[in-house]
Amino acid sequence: MLHTPSVFSSHAVRITRHVPRPASRVPRPQSADHHPFLSRGTRHAARIIAILGVLAAAALAEKFHDTPPGGPGGLRIAVQPIADLEEAIVVEATEYKAYVAEIDRGAGTVSLSGLSPGKYDLVLKFKDKVCEGLSLEPPDGVQPIPKASRDGYEEVTWMSEDYFNEKHLIRSAGNPGTVKLFIEQIRDKKTFDPGGTELKGILIRRFDLCELRRTRDIWQVKMNRHLFREERKMGGPGTRLDFYHVPALGGARVGDEVATLPAFDATKLKAPRPPEANYREKEGGGPKSRPKRKP
Repeated sequence: MLHTPSVFSSHAVRITRHVPRPASRVPRPQSADHHPFLSRGTRHAARIIAILGVLAAAALAEKFHDTPPGGPGGLRIAVQPIADLEEAIVVEATEYKAYVAEIDRGAGTVSLSGLSPGKYDLVLKFKDKVCEGLSLEPPDGVQPIPKASRDGYEEVTWMSEDYFNEKHLIRSAGNPGTVKLFIEQIRDKKTFDPGGTELKGILIRRFDLCELRRTRDIWQVKMNRHLFREERKMGGPGTRLDFYHVPALGGARVGDEVATLPAFDATKLKAPRPPEANYREKEGGGPKSRPKRKP
């Protein structure tokens, strides 16, 4: 279900030997633009239908979140300040499922029902900050990662999907062979809607949970999960976000009933967590330079 376009696209190239095919008596299908039996008006209508089909496929691909499976469990947490909370996302990190929780502003709570038994993490997106308890530890454990390996998966992150011209590696965990990343991606350069109208003064932001695995000397993306996407006016509140890793928001155990988590107050947070690494494309749209890790 995930997405179009992909955040990180790993392309496999297959080299095949060309074998001439025998001539076929069946005529090749022709496009609407060149079909000899279609009028100009019919060809134009066919092109419009094709375009609408592409746009419809893209719209379906933008459906980021899953539907709860209808299990007996759920979770509930009181959150403050509830007025500034814009979205609450519940993540099952093992199978990369993501669900949108219900925000009850009157009761000051976030809740989600219909979950299967398991462990879940919360991502709370406020107007100006993000508080997350994502479980990034891979199944094969956490070990020190050599700088060369770290540079390798960061470069894959930066170079993939150049639709976004600014990227922040918020947090990562893993080992020399497997790593999980929580990433913020931003596009704040000229952008157009599907109809060709420029979206002036608008930035597009997306959060992604990714797993990369190393094969010999190459890092490849095993899984990438979109968690959140928004279009926001640049220069106003929320143009830049602070990120906080809150372990209490992660690893919530859900059984056959609704689990109530300890209340969370975002006003009591200490200093935000700076990203582990940052990248911004050079102005002018030239080739991307090799990124450098910020201390």
